[in-house]
Order: sequence, then C-alpha cells, then structure tokens
Amino acid sequence: MSQAHVVDVPDDGGDTLTSLNDNGVLMPNFPDGPGIQGVRSVKIRNDDIMLCTYSKSGTHWLFEITRELLTGEIIEDDVTMSQTFMEFCPEEGYADLQSPRILCSHLLMKHLPEDVLNKKIKVITVLRNPKDVAVSFYNFLKKLPLVRYKGQWKNFLNPLFQGKFMYGSWMDYVIDWEQVKKTNPDLPVLTLFYEDVKQDQTREMRRICEFLGVERTDAFLSRVCDNTTMTAMRTLKNTARQIAVFRKGGVGDWKNWFTVAQNEWFDQLYQEKMTDCHLQFKYTL
Repeated sequence: MSQAHVVDVPDDGGDTLTSLNDNGVLMPNFPDGPGIQGVRSVKIRNDDIMLCTYSKSGTHWLFEITRELLTGEIIEDDVTMSQTFMEFCPEEGYADLQSPRILCSHLLMKHLPEDVLNKKIKVITVLRNPKDVAVSFYNFLKKLPLVRYKGQWKNFLNPLFQGKFMYGSWMDYVIDWEQVKKTNPDLPVLTLFYEDVKQDQTREMRRICEFLGVERTDAFLSRVCDNTTMTAMRTLKNTARQIAVFRKGGVGDWKNWFTVAQNEWFDQLYQEKMTDCHLQFKYTL
C-alpha cells in the first residue's frame, strides 16, 4: 500500500520546503502527480526514448532539441517536457501520443518502469556541473508556489547536497546512473554534459542524431540552434510557470552565489563523495 504523505523539510535556517514523501522518495507535491507506483506502472513502448536528468540540468532545453532532431521539424508550439514528465503527469496524459515518445524524469532508474531496462529503450542522460545546478535549483524552488520556500541561499546548500531535499543528492543521482550504465552495458545510453551542449551545440546535436539513428543537414541543425535559445524558448513557452523554468541557462553563475567558504566546503565534499567517479565537469566556459 502506498504511503505517500506531504512533508515540510527544513533547511539549515528552519525555513521549509513542502514535498511529497512517497515511500521514502522525496518529490515535488504535484497536484496530479501519479506517485512512484504510477510511474513504475507506465507502459513502455519499444521505441520510447527516456530523457533522464537531475533537476535543473537542462531537461526542458534538451527535450526541445531532441524533439526537433527526432521529427526533423522546427517546432514552434507551447508544448514543454511537462507533457511527458512522468512524475508530474499521469500516464493518460501521454498514453496516446504518437511514437516515438520522449519520456522525461528526474527519478533514479529503480523508480522507473522495469521495461526501460527489459526493452532496452534508448536513454539520454544530461549532466550539469553541480554548483550551477544548486544555484538554479534554489532560484527555481523560490518561484515554485507548491514548494512554499522562503529560505536564504546560505541555508540551502548543505542540506541540498546532503540529499535532504526533493530528488535527493545530486551526487547519489550521478553515481547511481553511472552504476546503471556499468551493470547494464547493453542498455543504449547517451550521456551528454550541459556545458558541452552550451559550448558546441551543433557537435552535441550530431551525437544525438547518431544515437537516435537520424540524419539531419547542417542547415537544419543551425535552425534548431536558433529555435532553442533561451530567448526563443521563453517566447514560445510563454506561461508563468515556464518563465520560472527558463531563468538564465548559463555556465558559471555559481561564482555569483558561492562564498569562498561554501566553495571550499563543496570541493571537499565532492572529493569525499565522488572519489570513484571518473566524470569530469566544467564549471566555467
């Protein structure tokens, strides 16, 4: 029996974030959210594509890019990744969508439908440097009404990386997905780095095309670049909620937020937690 209940999780200053505790998994308390069991029971098609990210790692951006590369069309609508965001939208919201679908989630593999692994569908993971993730997550949560968070930055960082807030620790997420790839070598996974896409979007789009098995011209890739800038997406997805989603989208904004002490604390924590992780992250471009 599901044991989901709403909890108020305090930061280091006592300000709380309202979340849903679903059998030990902290998630946003989405009004129509299906919960972990609802996500686990989603019927996966053989040609579904999973877009898996930790929150604030470029999910909306890569959803738009991948959608256009997949269809071969420049899409100018107000549809966002929320349409197939598995913990946000019940399955009936995307059950009738035309194949191939791009399904999105911030959850760990063990919380996704078993057929993601069983059917060996294509998975795109996007990783972003954790310092920028923290800044983006903080600003996003402050604007999200259902979270009701009023806390200060100085009280946010420590509990975030200790895994006390929704979606748990960024470090645990990254390590878990590296383990998934290691133990399932026949699962087709493309790992992208947010900073690499920022640095050379055309190069990274060619990697996505190769992974998806589609061919697109350089002229088309150039048009996709133009249609997926932060300005273009803000204009196309012009709702109050999406304005909160599309904040800056840059690399290195953490320098405007992290104090020297916070930066030293984080670097020490990273060394301790990520000792066996071979991934290299770019903190500036």
